[in-house]
Amino acid sequence: MTVQPGAVRTIITAAVTILFVLGGLLGARLAIRWWQSSRLVVPPNSRVELPRETATSELEVPCWSCPSAKKWPVRFRTDLDLIAPLGGGAGNAAEFFAAFEKCCGPRAADGEALQRRRVERSDDIGKVVAPADELLLEAEPWVDQATMRFYPDIFPMEGGGTRITNLLVMLTMARSWTARGVDSDDPASGLEDCRRAIRLGRLLRQDDVIIINDLVGLACIHIGTRGVYRIAQREGDLELSLLASVVLGEVAPQRMMTSARISTVDLAPYLRGELSGALLLDMPDSHLDTIMEMAEDLTERRFFGEMILTANVVLHLGTVGQQTRIRELLLSLASGEDPIIADFAQWALDTPPTDEQLTEFYPHSMER
Repeated sequence: MTVQPGAVRTIITAAVTILFVLGGLLGARLAIRWWQSSRLVVPPNSRVELPRETATSELEVPCWSCPSAKKWPVRFRTDLDLIAPLGGGAGNAAEFFAAFEKCCGPRAADGEALQRRRVERSDDIGKVVAPADELLLEAEPWVDQATMRFYPDIFPMEGGGTRITNLLVMLTMARSWTARGVDSDDPASGLEDCRRAIRLGRLLRQDDVIIINDLVGLACIHIGTRGVYRIAQREGDLELSLLASVVLGEVAPQRMMTSARISTVDLAPYLRGELSGALLLDMPDSHLDTIMEMAEDLTERRFFGEMILTANVVLHLGTVGQQTRIRELLLSLASGEDPIIADFAQWALDTPPTDEQLTEFYPHSMER
């Protein structure tokens, strides 16, 4: 077959156009990746102050087992600025850490690679990466920022499907900084590394939106403070040892109170799977009374989130009376002043739970 010269020019022109378009798309993708990367690699400058000195006579041991503690917020009663003040940077540390989100973060692969580089230590710190690991060093100035806000600055509130970052990356970093600090021959440098782990935990607890984020933040504080205690004990610093001990003594009660509050709104004992694969809720009104009473006393946003998830199930699977009561609660929350709680409550009002979500939230109930 003979091809006319005009046709040849048309084919060549079309091919060149396609190449330019493809090249432009590739360039755009590379530019976007570079822009994302440049935002993440260059944090604002920051300065971290040393902890202010405190006399042992000023320290108090919070009585978490006392009756009055039942009304306390699940937060440290001891001022953590005494052991690890936050940095003063103006950036949002969530910009860096959100990039490691497992499903679709631009640096998800970097986070997974960090986990593969871990090695087990002989002590109780756990698995860590090398002291000079590139990603560990890159993260350090981000932990010197004053704030970490994931919601809604980075991740939108999407009810039961609200996204979280790869929290295992943060735990690995906290362990690795603490290990580097404990192993350091320079006590001052070692303490700074342990304080970095504590600062990471404090930052992660700022949002007060997602329970697991808060618990991982608490774990980071625990890991770093244990490192501070070991260095202080080794150096014979009794005042710092005492301070670290008081902080460590507040970790377990916070875990237990968190667990207790989650158990209060748990519906698993009252859910059972049917042959059709659906879930049936058979909940006594007394359990709803307990949930409603807890709602009146709550002050922390993350516990409202757990309660709203429960309310979403009751609203669609409970008895008519239960649905009426829980709807009134959700309407009240949806008109409240906290925009995150209000959005979450409105989601619960508008979005029936799917069988897939119920299976994810209550896997053992489906087996009964």
